[in-house]
Amino acid sequence: MATLAAGLTAPLSSAANERSWHEGCRGYWYSTVGHGYCQNATGWPSYGYFTDYDCNVEADAQHHDYLSRGYVGKYDTYECVFKINKTKVHQ
Repeated sequence: MATLAAGLTAPLSSAANERSWHEGCRGYWYSTVGHGYCQNATGWPSYGYFTDYDCNVEADAQHHDYLSRGYVGKYDTYECVFKINKTKVHQ
């Protein structure tokens, strides 16, 4: 029973992320899902961020979000049907 419980709490996949932060934010992705994350949004003057989702088979997606100065946390999420290759944040 303990083995079953440990298996249920273990993560199914680990996250990959952009190597560098862009204006305080960067992209993260798992097997099929990607999202943006900020540790301190500094995209002055507009604080507008584009998040690109590079899907393996279907068409890629791009979302645009406005974040307040100093925003910390996860924002925007997109799920590819089959596989996501990467998620990139830029202005």
